[in-house]
Amino acid sequence: MTWALLLSLLVKSSLIAGAGLICARLLAQRPVDRVDILRGVTCLLLALPVIMAVVPALKLALLPAAEPLITPQSLPMWEGEVGPVAGVEISGALPWPTPALIVGVLWLIGVVAIAARLLLGLHTLDRWTRDGRPVKCPAWRTALETQTTGEPPRLIASDRLSGPLSWGAAPGVILVDPGSLAERQAAPAILAHELAHLRRGDWVFLVLSRLSLALFWFNPLVWALHMELVARSEQAADADALTRVERQVYARALVRLAAHPVPRFIPCAASPMAADARTLKTRIACIMSNTPSRRRPLTVALTVVALAAVATPLAALELSRQAWVSPPEAPEPPAPPAPPEPPAPPSAVVAPTPPAPPAPPVFSSSHIHIRASSPEEKRRAWDARAEAEKARAHAAEARRQADDSHAQAQTARIASAEAHAHAAQARVEGEQARRLGEQARLQAARAREDAAHHMAQGAEQMRKGAQEMRAEAFRLRDPAYRARQIAENRARGNHVTDAELLALSTSLPTKADEMERDADRLARDARSQD
Repeated sequence: MTWALLLSLLVKSSLIAGAGLICARLLAQRPVDRVDILRGVTCLLLALPVIMAVVPALKLALLPAAEPLITPQSLPMWEGEVGPVAGVEISGALPWPTPALIVGVLWLIGVVAIAARLLLGLHTLDRWTRDGRPVKCPAWRTALETQTTGEPPRLIASDRLSGPLSWGAAPGVILVDPGSLAERQAAPAILAHELAHLRRGDWVFLVLSRLSLALFWFNPLVWALHMELVARSEQAADADALTRVERQVYARALVRLAAHPVPRFIPCAASPMAADARTLKTRIACIMSNTPSRRRPLTVALTVVALAAVATPLAALELSRQAWVSPPEAPEPPAPPAPPEPPAPPSAVVAPTPPAPPAPPVFSSSHIHIRASSPEEKRRAWDARAEAEKARAHAAEARRQADDSHAQAQTARIASAEAHAHAAQARVEGEQARRLGEQARLQAARAREDAAHHMAQGAEQMRKGAQEMRAEAFRLRDPAYRARQIAENRARGNHVTDAELLALSTSLPTKADEMERDADRLARDARSQD
């Protein structure tokens, strides 16, 4: 693991995750379509290391050049003897770790930590399933058999839970807590939500998202992608469950689950039905708004294909260092001039040799034969011939430039005609877009009115739920009522103590206050939509 590889993984995973989040937000309206896009982006992140290993690398020199290392071969060899140096002791201590080794170890620690937490969550779910007991309540069994067509999932009751959840591949397992098991009227809504998770395979993609999180734990955008996938999966399961149960019944069941205490430990390998109270208002608003939009499977498929087409060459890019350019060496000082030689003696002086006469000019057969009576006339004739050759060359260059100008003018005329055609088509498309925008504006206004109406209904339901919680808290303060509740739970096979019911009577008013505050905020949001 080097700095270049870590930087490359950070940049590539950021581009893929960021593009997936933007496309899911802008190109899809239904939670189901957004979940499909986010699933495709998760698979692309997992395939990124494989693509980088298989596809030929396209090196991109963006990193600064590094100085060449000084090797023993580049140093002059010492041929003398080396003796012991006083005060210096040679030891066998190991060298300090390199920055690349430190980066690799830190990345590996993060991978092991997240993968170990995922394995711990899987082991916890398996242990809860083995220690639990099968649900035999007729209301729950009837609701399960009514909503399943093939092999039904295992329905297990566990005292370790405080909210229902599902896990495993199809047919899977549904774990139910004692509090939810006592609410028999909420069985269809709870089972519809968990069966939607199992049918859609949300648990499998949750595990795949955790694996991508383990590989790219150092990237905040991958964490944001995982959280968005979990939230949208819950909304998609809500939308699927609403096709089997009524909206008011489903919203009431979700509010009851939100009133339960938050579990102290939630396995990261599964997601309870109402664990995240921060998204409860958004989910209830989506449940109560009766404005379903049309699914866009073609848009989702084209988006995933486009992201894959961009991610493949992006994964092939490899950041490399620029070539090292050695600094210019200092010029060597000029050598001192040699002393002049002593003059030769007079007897050694040699008479200079007369120069040889110049050779007559040779002309090829293509040359023009010139007759001149004097060398001056011959020179003028040769100058005139050279000027004629230059004039012919200039004329040929002018003809070539004229041909290029004519071709460019023809190309400009063609481009102008195409531009006029594109402009006319753009005007027609702009008019169509304007009409479509006006229709979309009218539809959006109607959708806001419907959403405000349903949000107001949801706020009213939440206020009624808060009132029910306060009434239940008041009844739980009565010892006789608590004794009846303990007896009824014991008859159903559940163990509830008087201390637990008394503690619940003190926590329910607080939950009711929080729910009323959420209802007030939801009502204000509904009024702001008007």
